Amino acid sequence: MKKIALFFLLFFTSIYYSYSQELPNLKHIKLNKNAHYKDAEPTALKVTTYLFETPINKKNSSRTEAGQFLIKWMNGTLDYTFFLGEKETNYFNTDSDLMLIYMAGLTKFTLENSTIKDQKELVLGAMRLVLPYLDKQEDKKSWSKELWQLNDANQKGKLEEFLYN
Repeated sequence: MKKIALFFLLFFTSIYYSYSQELPNLKHIKLNKNAHYKDAEPTALKVTTYLFETPINKKNSSRTEAGQFLIKWMNGTLDYTFFLGEKETNYFNTDSDLMLIYMAGLTKFTLENSTIKDQKELVLGAMRLVLPYLDKQEDKKSWSKELWQLNDANQKGKLEEFLYN
């Protein structure tokens, strides 16, 4: 009986993870009119979720495609303004994958909290998504000293203090 229960647990877990990492076909989504960007908003959110659910891997073409779509969507949408401040982006500028995940975090937090307009709150929300994700990654060779300090501050619950004092 225990073997059957274990089998079903593993079966449903594998279905959940395989479904959750599914990426929509982004090549068929047009982004050449203002209305297209509004219609693609749910897809942009799915893309951010996908990026946070898959490990950083330069050889993953789906991840690359997702990143390209996200950047195009962020640059073209008129409904949201994504401010990439120098102070915040300096933590990630050593690696394009780190910068992409920060942009994904900023997008995800903004879309899920559309009533928040304060830039400081948006940055903190994004960082609170990005840093735990990055901390789980195996390869941290590209991390700058400042990114290590930022991650440490987040783990100690002092992220806002570190960023804004």
